[in-house]
Amino acid sequence: MSKDVNFMQHLLLGNGIDIQFGGPAYTSRYIIKRIKYKALQDGYDELFGYKISANELINLLNSFVNETNSILCGDYDCYANDKDTLEALADFKDRYKHQVDQIDDIMLEDWLFVVHMFFLKNTDLEENRQAAVQGFERLLLDAIYNDGLVQELYKFMKKPVKKFLFQFDSIFTLNYDNNIEALTKKTVYHLHGDFSELADSENEKTVSGYIRKSDNTTVYQEGLRHCYCNALLNYSGRLKKKRINECDAANKALEELVEKCRVDETILEDLKSVNASVYAQVKTKIAHPELMACSDYHYNDLCTISGELHILGMSPNNDAHIFDAILNNSQLTKVVFYYRDPKHKEFIEANYSRDLFECIEVEDLWRRLDCLTPRYNCNYTFPKEIDNFVKAFNALSMDEISTNQVIEALKQITRGDMVRLCKLVKADIQKRNPKHMSTNEKDFIKQNASISYIALQQGILPTVLYLICVMNFDVIKD
Repeated sequence: MSKDVNFMQHLLLGNGIDIQFGGPAYTSRYIIKRIKYKALQDGYDELFGYKISANELINLLNSFVNETNSILCGDYDCYANDKDTLEALADFKDRYKHQVDQIDDIMLEDWLFVVHMFFLKNTDLEENRQAAVQGFERLLLDAIYNDGLVQELYKFMKKPVKKFLFQFDSIFTLNYDNNIEALTKKTVYHLHGDFSELADSENEKTVSGYIRKSDNTTVYQEGLRHCYCNALLNYSGRLKKKRINECDAANKALEELVEKCRVDETILEDLKSVNASVYAQVKTKIAHPELMACSDYHYNDLCTISGELHILGMSPNNDAHIFDAILNNSQLTKVVFYYRDPKHKEFIEANYSRDLFECIEVEDLWRRLDCLTPRYNCNYTFPKEIDNFVKAFNALSMDEISTNQVIEALKQITRGDMVRLCKLVKADIQKRNPKHMSTNEKDFIKQNASISYIALQQGILPTVLYLICVMNFDVIKD
């Protein structure tokens, strides 16, 4: 007997769940910082075909701090003429109350808005827009991927989490990682794409990807596969929805054209002389009916669910198209929104019907799932010269943090975890300089950037990791 649709339960996950299990490493600020330190190690040479140096990339990133402040000051207002840009500009100014000082002050997808505004102003560079957007998207995806560590968060999810997930009839996610399916072995609907699926041009499950694979003309590099995935990255939910609509339309159009060609073979012959590309796609689709024109982002699946929807780890201020799908779905009887920030609860209750939405404080859920972030107050003896150490390590890592912030962070790290972190640093140093030879300035910068990068991968700030190494030098030394 099938389940009554009114009693079906669905789950929608946002980035908050990755932060809960992976810590600050998966916040926007840490993700952006990782780009900087990977660049300093020449870590993007392969991604950009060795066409842009580390210094050039760093200078480019820093230049967008100035561009962002110019946007906030109104210098770009005259270039915003279409509705989407005007709305995005107003939202951008509303969220940034003060000027930005560092690249990590700019939130994740806002980088793509700054790029958009830059090209609206510099129309003579328009031909470079697509390559620039693609480049920034791949930087962001690589930083989110965190050298694959983001795909291992499910290992920190205990049995109560798995049991909680199994109560839902379907699970949707805005995240690109594949932790939930790894944990549950259930189908998970990725509304914005995921790391396991290549972009349409490279994906063997699409007609164009199949053709390119057959012709050996795909461009992705296997070690950078995640940078070429089918992720939807954009500064506006409406623009994401536009791309979803385009994909749905392309899939429908290809199906209809194939059906017409089956009924009347002369149409296919006419295509051969009129449009060789479309002809090749139709022929391929006829031979392999399972292939699609574009990725399926499962938006229609979200629009047609019934019963209850639980939303976990998502801000109500982001991705308006997702809330449009929810609000326009008359088959939903209840929406449970788990909030951490009381402002999110206020927003939900001020803008959406209380007959439909119920807000629940998320800490109670984390407690039931046995995944509250542990809080420690470790009693360490800090170096007497800690202020000088902090000042020196701030300069070394090019990342500012106060002594009090360092001390509070250190108190939250157990001795065992400090040893683990020191071993990561030691292994990195040995890999880079196994014979402990003196290094030149360039290699010195790379080594320091690598230590800072390790810190950010692990969800702590660089200066904190440097102090950990000082406090546990017996682990670091040979």
